[in-house]
Amino acid sequence: MINLRMLKLSDPLLWLSGGGLVLISFFAIFSSSHAAQFVYVQRQSLALVVGLAALAIFAYLDYRQLKPAAPYFYGLMILLLTVILFGGSSAQGAQRWLAVGPFSFQPSEISKLIMVVSLAAFFTAKRKLENWWDIALLLVMVGLPFLLIFKQPDLGTALVFIAILVGMLTAAWSSPKLLILLVTPMFSLLLRPVLWLWVLYILSLVLILFLLRASFWDWVLILGLNIIVGIALPFIWAMLKGYQQQRIVAFLNPEADPYGAGYHSLQSKIAIGSGGFFGKGFLRGTQTQLQFIPEQHSDFIFSALGEEFGFIGAAFSLGLFAVFVWRAYVLAWQAPDFFGSLLAAGIAAMMSFHVFANVGMTLGLLPVVGIPLPFLSYGGSSLLMNLIALGILQSLAMRRQKLIF
Repeated sequence: MINLRMLKLSDPLLWLSGGGLVLISFFAIFSSSHAAQFVYVQRQSLALVVGLAALAIFAYLDYRQLKPAAPYFYGLMILLLTVILFGGSSAQGAQRWLAVGPFSFQPSEISKLIMVVSLAAFFTAKRKLENWWDIALLLVMVGLPFLLIFKQPDLGTALVFIAILVGMLTAAWSSPKLLILLVTPMFSLLLRPVLWLWVLYILSLVLILFLLRASFWDWVLILGLNIIVGIALPFIWAMLKGYQQQRIVAFLNPEADPYGAGYHSLQSKIAIGSGGFFGKGFLRGTQTQLQFIPEQHSDFIFSALGEEFGFIGAAFSLGLFAVFVWRAYVLAWQAPDFFGSLLAAGIAAMMSFHVFANVGMTLGLLPVVGIPLPFLSYGGSSLLMNLIALGILQSLAMRRQKLIF
């Protein structure tokens, strides 16, 4: 039931942080793309109108109604991701867009939010994953869209699914062993290139399992999986696309190919560093205005922000993100039911990973991956997904307590 009185119960800090980020995004997109004669700003404005309508619908829709609809959303997600592989539109070597008349959108962006809803419904139905059938079902449930998106190829978005699963597993605390099984192999992937570090890590796992008096199957699964991942790393490397391999190599040593694979990272760091404390001023960033940074209006929007608005502007934007995530976790704590708590925790995990990965790559601290900065980066599908997420959080906020007339 729609009632404007419910707005009094909404979270004002969520409105302020989300609205502030959208406002900043239009200044940043205009500055980094004004040479394109307002095309990107106009498209983003249209996406904002559609997104605000979707925000209103999901804010006033009782979030509990998403639970029975979760299987249908999941089926739609798999259908769209499958269609993309055979009939999607390609750009820059990736097949990620689905055209509907004069418009196109990325199903992978909306899929992130659908995964949050689907996992919240799954964990609500199964509070404890006590048998391997449930665990296998969960892994297939996340693994299927992961592989479909990885195939596009879109490694960055695929990794978001892993972050969502780990974050919601932590919030649900339904299977600590599965959480360990998911997290420890990631360390093996990171440490395996330095063989002695990986061997030391494996020995540490052996010691921890011994001190915890782990069962035989815990030894087999946890230790075995880490060893298999370490041995399989060369094969995993071979599965990556050429440009993905170059990005990782460039991350480790960007100066080795400053005009090729390392170009994005080097130019981004130059732009952010040249901004100093106060920035060069709106429309005065040399790296931004001379278009030195590819995709600076989308994935590398933080570089333009850092150059023209400096440390102050970048820190203010990150502060707004921090407020948004903090309020999402507060709502997860205050939610009247387990499903609502997991919804808020999943959205918080998704947003946190996006900000961490995007800002990390623009600062040269992480490999370059195709992950937009929420609310700030140009992209209608991304903006729509973020505004729907804000609407779901406000729906939860307005139903934290019984409305009394």
